[in-house]
Amino acid sequence: MEMPVLDAIDVAGRIMADELFRLNVVSQNLANAGTAGYKSELVVSQPFAEQLQVGVPAVGTSKIVTVSLPGLTSVLDTTQGTLTRTGNALEIALEGPGFFEVQGSDGPLYTRQGSFRLDATGRLVTAAGLPVSGVAGDIVLRSAEPTIDAQGRVLEGDQPVGQLKIMRFRDVSRLAPMGQGLYRADAAGEVLSNALQVRQGFVESSNATALPQMIRMIEVVRRFEAAQKLVQNYDGMLGTAIRTLGEF
Repeated sequence: MEMPVLDAIDVAGRIMADELFRLNVVSQNLANAGTAGYKSELVVSQPFAEQLQVGVPAVGTSKIVTVSLPGLTSVLDTTQGTLTRTGNALEIALEGPGFFEVQGSDGPLYTRQGSFRLDATGRLVTAAGLPVSGVAGDIVLRSAEPTIDAQGRVLEGDQPVGQLKIMRFRDVSRLAPMGQGLYRADAAGEVLSNALQVRQGFVESSNATALPQMIRMIEVVRRFEAAQKLVQNYDGMLGTAIRTLGEF
């Protein structure tokens, strides 16, 4: 079995690269600690089994296994944020799993941000002006005081005018963050009907709280500095060794 030789600079360089990745994720979470409906990202290490790559054995030789340092990736934390009552009829929160579907310029996007409004034509849109999808198409209202029940059905008076299209994804890792609390899906989800989860007059807060994210940022910076000192010390040792050898 062959294994690559990793010296101190290789290891320290990988540590610093990983900590920069962590810093980027933590910074994004911290910046969105006050963004309604934001779902934070968690940094996870790839399973060790994925680091073992079994090579194809040549004739008359044993099987070769190569080993690499575990890589990092990020996953979406779908923990429920706190629901806060606002009393605004067009502010809607989801209690439990699911995402509102909205229409982006290149196709459907998904969000937990339920601060909606009406555009000039009475169409229900997000704060950024993206149309909110209904099960049967756009939702058009005559007033900004509709009734929205727990299943997401939208009524004006006693007349139904549409139903919010709420999607659930069994594998949320297939959702790619697009910024501003929006996600694009690379796999089909399922429409949630009779979900008993829509709360009219509420907003969901971000599930990224500032204090834990700041603590993580401090930890990341300290680990990066430790790896940086390792490189500096190792470089000093190499310089001393080269000078000593040069004296012979």
